Amino acid sequence: MSINYIGEHLLPGQIGQILLWISFLSALVATFFYFRLFSSAKERPARLLNRSRTFYWIHVVSLTGVGVVLYYLIFNHYFEYSYVWQYSSRHLDVKYIISCFWAGQEGSFLVWALLQALVGLVLIRTSRNWEPGVMTFFALSQVFVTSMMLGVSIGGWEVGTSPFRLLRETVDTIQGTIFTEANYLVSLTDGNGLNPLLENIWMTIHPPILFLGYALSLVPFSYAMAALVRKEYTAWIRIVTPWTLLALLMLGAGILLGGAWAYVSLTFGGFWAWDPVENSSLIPWMTLVAALHFMLISRRQNYALTAAFVFTTLSYVLVLYASYLTRSGVLSETSAHSFGDNGMAAQLVIFLLIFLALSVWMIIRRAGQIQLKRKEILLSREFWMFIGSLVIVLAAFQILFTTSIPVVNALFGTRFAPPTDAVAFYNRWQTPYALLIAGFIAFSQFLRYDRNNTGTFLRKTIIPLVLSMGLTILFVVQGIVKAGNYILFLFFIWFAITSTLVNLLYPSSKPRNLPAIITHIGFTLFLLGVLITFSNSKIISSNTSGLDLGNARSNRENLLLMRNDTLYLGGFYVTYVDAVKEGNTTVYQVDFLKRNKGVYTRQFTLYPSVNSHPRMGDVYNPDTRNFLLKDYYMYIAKVGKPSDYIVIKAILNPYMNIIWLGSVVMLLGVVWALIKRVGSSQLAKNSCCRQSARDCKLPTAN
Repeated sequence: MSINYIGEHLLPGQIGQILLWISFLSALVATFFYFRLFSSAKERPARLLNRSRTFYWIHVVSLTGVGVVLYYLIFNHYFEYSYVWQYSSRHLDVKYIISCFWAGQEGSFLVWALLQALVGLVLIRTSRNWEPGVMTFFALSQVFVTSMMLGVSIGGWEVGTSPFRLLRETVDTIQGTIFTEANYLVSLTDGNGLNPLLENIWMTIHPPILFLGYALSLVPFSYAMAALVRKEYTAWIRIVTPWTLLALLMLGAGILLGGAWAYVSLTFGGFWAWDPVENSSLIPWMTLVAALHFMLISRRQNYALTAAFVFTTLSYVLVLYASYLTRSGVLSETSAHSFGDNGMAAQLVIFLLIFLALSVWMIIRRAGQIQLKRKEILLSREFWMFIGSLVIVLAAFQILFTTSIPVVNALFGTRFAPPTDAVAFYNRWQTPYALLIAGFIAFSQFLRYDRNNTGTFLRKTIIPLVLSMGLTILFVVQGIVKAGNYILFLFFIWFAITSTLVNLLYPSSKPRNLPAIITHIGFTLFLLGVLITFSNSKIISSNTSGLDLGNARSNRENLLLMRNDTLYLGGFYVTYVDAVKEGNTTVYQVDFLKRNKGVYTRQFTLYPSVNSHPRMGDVYNPDTRNFLLKDYYMYIAKVGKPSDYIVIKAILNPYMNIIWLGSVVMLLGVVWALIKRVGSSQLAKNSCCRQSARDCKLPTAN
């Protein structure tokens, strides 16, 4: 017998589901009309263009409506909906309620689809004569991304998971549940809530920025595919370079924001742990960096075109692969950041394989035409840019292969074990690649495109070489870098930094690419910070309380503090002052003191906390105090019941500010390059329009 449930708000969910279907179908129709326009022999182009744009606009508007409906459900705490109940609760601050939108798989696909849809509108406005080809591939991707939210069963196969499923629809049978009662909502007073790790300000901006990077990486893919079909193998590069820079900027910013979140939310004392989900977002960024350099080489010397096509298209395929790794459940046992399997793995694989097959097929089909005669000049900037880009690709594929071990095991039934100490494993493999990249950055600073004079090149490198040797010796003597296997890496980092600075100051009759110089300085500063910070990072806590913590490691790395007791810790004396409970979170006050003639003076205070979630257990949040040359980092390892004592772990991370400085400088360099490219593209477009309307006119529709 059916139950007439009381108090359910069904209309918003029904509207949202209808809008989802409208969005999916309109994207499908827009793809069809754009494809017809792209493949037509100019018959009825105005009518086809009108229809293509109209249906794409319908797609964008309806998809925006889906987002509005989902936010409406979340903010009004309609817990009868599975997504709202699973990821939100009444006690959350507004900023964290916003984060609930992308906390689950359905919401993250919606954010991705929305951002990608908005990027498509910009493409319609700017791509001009390239619009039919570019939007064919772009709209096709929207079809697949939107399908991930349909939540419909076709022949027993589930196509997507809807964010508008009711909670009672997620159980196999209502027997023995609250759903046997018509007024079950009276018992459903609160939601499951957000994962406590996500209750962090960085997680309100990291996911959308990263998804925007994912969306923007589709633009170079679409242009490359359109160029292959149109057999115009070089014109696309000028147009797509600013888009590639913007995609790199957003992907890079998203990755760095994720690192900032990890540093202040997780308890491993750093910002990067080589987690498989972290790796999956880094890999497409690396291949897109290589693709950008291949594009620049192709514009100068008309070779490396094949590599430009391969890695431009591969970068978006790797974005799809990253989505598969994160959302298929294949990494559920090896990553703390991945989603569980909700049955969409097969759908994600189909999405990935179709885009991979399209790109491989077109590149193979055009290989004989895009492989232009190559002019090999050993002592030239483009040659070393090419070699450096290949090294980036090799580094990316090393990460890719190791990260994919669970996928290989799932496909072939093998039992390869991922590295037990991921940080040590990846650091050992990636250090030689980073060393080579720093060296290529240094060499390329004093080389022009085309031929160079060997003597002039060698003379220019003398000053950076001497400075680099001196700085390396200084750092070794001062004990800043101690490990012998890192000394060569340190030398090459200093060689890259000094070379870029000397190049910046060296008199030259030709204009310099200042954005590239700034970006390279930022990247090498980042490498320097990573090297000297984590080769000098040390645990400064040890158990001086006299009470046994149970094992040798805990006694060696942790400190037990009784309330109001004062003990020595890493050059300070620390005292556990107070504990204040705010909702599910208890914040602990630990003062750092200096003692002079028996008098203690407070220097600073750290506030580590514990979020005791009623359903998800305890989550320990660290706190840090940042100084110019060092960070003090602390988290709670154990709490007494009642809170009469705490066990803390404290880490000293020196020179962390160099990492953040390098990151900011690198991103600013990319922003500068983007502004410069957009300006030059606009000038070129105006010049083009004065001479020929072929590639720059805007298609018109009646």
